[in-house]
Amino acid sequence: MKRTIGLVTSARSDWGIQRSVAQAVRAHAELDLQIIATGMHLVREFGHTVDQIMADGFEVAHRVESQHPGDTPESIALSMGRGVSGFAELFSRWRPDILTVLGDRFDMFPAVVAATPFLIPIAHMHGGEVTLGAFDDALRHAMTKMSHIHLVSTEIYAQRILQMGENPRHVHVVGAPGLDDILKLDPIDDAELQSTFGFEAGQVNLLVAYHPETRSYEQVAENVAELLAVLDKLDANVVVVRPNADTAHRSIHAALDDFCERNGRVRAPTSLPRRAFLSLMRSASAMVGNSSAGILEAPSFGTPVVNIGRRQEGRVRAGNVIDCAANRTDIDRALRRALSSGFRESLVGLRNPYGDGRSSERIADILAATPVTRELVAKQFFGLQGTGEAAVQPFNR
Repeated sequence: MKRTIGLVTSARSDWGIQRSVAQAVRAHAELDLQIIATGMHLVREFGHTVDQIMADGFEVAHRVESQHPGDTPESIALSMGRGVSGFAELFSRWRPDILTVLGDRFDMFPAVVAATPFLIPIAHMHGGEVTLGAFDDALRHAMTKMSHIHLVSTEIYAQRILQMGENPRHVHVVGAPGLDDILKLDPIDDAELQSTFGFEAGQVNLLVAYHPETRSYEQVAENVAELLAVLDKLDANVVVVRPNADTAHRSIHAALDDFCERNGRVRAPTSLPRRAFLSLMRSASAMVGNSSAGILEAPSFGTPVVNIGRRQEGRVRAGNVIDCAANRTDIDRALRRALSSGFRESLVGLRNPYGDGRSSERIADILAATPVTRELVAKQFFGLQGTGEAAVQPFNR
């Protein structure tokens, strides 16, 4: 009998990363895929992106409402509580053999909390990473401690998970699954990018993705104003990715709406399909903001990235990333460097530290091969003595 894999997705961003995993699980002879959509996916304000999952050819087996209106700390906490209740109700009538979750989001976290008392084995992707500018950092590490199978993107992150006392037998370096789509990408051509998004060949074209720093959410409006002040003076075509449903995200939306009204060369769609997002990243003169995509995916295209503030502080970086503070002087300086011909030329042959774009098949094989036993769920704490790089499980296909 096939092993049932419950794949949780809470937003357009993590679905873009996990879609290749869903494809690999669905194609695996020993696995049965059940997608659980929650969070932003089910909200019209964020594009009702559960429709995108189905447009990609997948069935959504379960839906768990969680999003609470608003963007205050209270709203975020209420969303988490609502999500825990929703997943508890789901698991009371249906349970997967393994639940897969990704990363660090507050709308992904409730699935892990609810699964714990049901003793459902949890496989966690992108654990061991650090993002000091967001409270997601704490949620990620908490998810690691509640998970049983660790599917990490780099050796450094695997070592961090070992420091947290996890069983080396269940820590697997697989790479970042978000790179798998890049390997298979059929990019949108220049003519369509121009007609749909305003990107023009031979012009400065910027992809902007700016999200709240949730550990300093009181400064979000001020910080985004600094970024937009730089973009306002630049002769460029701009496509803006709307922010996630984090604390204080509405101040970014309001600033973007005003910016778009004043500048006809700016597009800010409610939601971008994955193919469009990757095509824009591939063609952009530079990517600007604080999205993890600039750290994880952009190196595969050799696209210069201006990374603003502390949201991604602590993540492994390739040479395409220029870090700067969230003030207009530093942003302007970093952007001018990113747009220089010398910097672009320095990125020729850049290696992406997050893998080879073949993570998803590794993940599916691990999900099929890992024995689901009482010992897997009844975790022990493994001390550092006797562990090291050799103890981490490279997956041999």
